[in-house]
Amino acid sequence: NTVRSDCIGTRPIRLYHGGDLQDRETGKLILREAYDTVSSWRRKDPIEVGSGATVIGMDPFWSGRVSDEELEVEAESLAKRGYVVRTKEYLVNFRIWERTFGVDGANLTS
Repeated sequence: NTVRSDCIGTRPIRLYHGGDLQDRETGKLILREAYDTVSSWRRKDPIEVGSGATVIGMDPFWSGRVSDEELEVEAESLAKRGYVVRTKEYLVNFRIWERTFGVDGANLTS
């Protein structure tokens, strides 16, 4: 059986390509050691960092699409229906979801 200590441990990794090795806690040790390549031991960033989604997720991107007042009013209204909307991005996505699936998902089929 594989246990947690088989998969997570401290190993020397590079925080960026060409950088010095530094001891860091890392996961997936069995895979990293089985497929030992340069990229196996680099720093692992969340997917949204590498994809650029963190830039899109920033409020300045959404400012032209949703005003602060719209967010405040709609978030309050949606809270009464049991939804928590904290960001402009979430509100835009929620609007799309409701246009697609209806209010409270009324158009969803099981």
